[in-house]
Amino acid sequence: MNKIKNSSMFLLWIGASISIAEIYTGSVIAPLGISKGVCAILLGHLLGTLLLAFGGYISFSNKRTAMETVQDSLGLIGSKIVAFLNVLQLLGWSAIMIIQGARAISPILSISYKTSLLLVSVIVLIWSYSFFNYSKKVNDICVISLVILCIFMFSKIDLSQSVALSGNLNFTTALELSIAMPVSWLPVIGDFTKNGRTKRGVFTSSFLGYFIGSTSMFILGFFITIFTGKDIIEFMSSIGIIGGLIILLSTVTTTFIDIYSAVISSKQILKIKTENNYIIIYSIIAAVIAFVFPMENYENFLLTIGSIFVPVYSIVFLDYLLKNNKKHSFNVLGIISVLIGMFLFNYFNKISFGIPTLLTILCISIIYTISTKILNSRGVNRGQANM
Repeated sequence: MNKIKNSSMFLLWIGASISIAEIYTGSVIAPLGISKGVCAILLGHLLGTLLLAFGGYISFSNKRTAMETVQDSLGLIGSKIVAFLNVLQLLGWSAIMIIQGARAISPILSISYKTSLLLVSVIVLIWSYSFFNYSKKVNDICVISLVILCIFMFSKIDLSQSVALSGNLNFTTALELSIAMPVSWLPVIGDFTKNGRTKRGVFTSSFLGYFIGSTSMFILGFFITIFTGKDIIEFMSSIGIIGGLIILLSTVTTTFIDIYSAVISSKQILKIKTENNYIIIYSIIAAVIAFVFPMENYENFLLTIGSIFVPVYSIVFLDYLLKNNKKHSFNVLGIISVLIGMFLFNYFNKISFGIPTLLTILCISIIYTISTKILNSRGVNRGQANM
């Protein structure tokens, strides 16, 4: 891939953040009320997007893709396992995005669900292939158009009177939802920031792009629920073809990023000479999954896989900050720390204790840092074993 200008990087991450999934998640936070809800959205995104941009910054600094950066920390064997899980979740989420887009535009365009599913799948394939072979300016123009359409959608919300809502969502859960959305892009961002222009530009453009886009989408869904009481799709259907365009554009500008990163992650497992072929293959696989699998069940499986990336990137962050630069085939201490982190992350979520993402990062930081110092003091290099 050619170098990505800061302006294109900024628009890339705005495009990634504008999606039905983000609008829906914002609507979930509505029961908190305006002041607490907006505070949770902004604070959560500030923390989560800082972590996201830092992950991108590390990939640019080391000139390594997301999974190559994981390899530096967990070793070749560890990175192959993580890469496989990443490909699995990226194709799954691509399928879910296609399904969400198809379900949303089907009633708006008055076409059958199967037809809308095929339409979205074809557009995603064309978009994914074109972005990396032709001009990125097309994506820039479409993202700008998407932003204008979203501003139009904001203008259609009557802010004069709110709707009474019921629900028992607490502030910390809303905060975790807002942190989790940007953090979910950690195993992806490095594939793009690696090709940025400057360290400061990569960090700033990716941070501002995602923060502005994602908080706007959360607040849009939040306001739709609070001030109209309507379901998201019901509201978007009420604004006609504009709603359909927003859904279609937001789906393709988000999904192609997953498709491409699935290809890049596959390089840790397979010998890939031509990325274009795999972009086509993975786009087709995502479409087939969308047609065949029951997403309601598959989504929980994907969320479980996703829980691995918080502890994995905790190790990546720590290695960068602690300047652990030696590369080995298997980082025993790192793998053990990741497994502990996965357990803690899922446990904190299960018991609804604190903010799981931040607690997991804190616990792993303590465990990994202390263990590394102890082993180093005894002449054992990071608990690593060459295999």
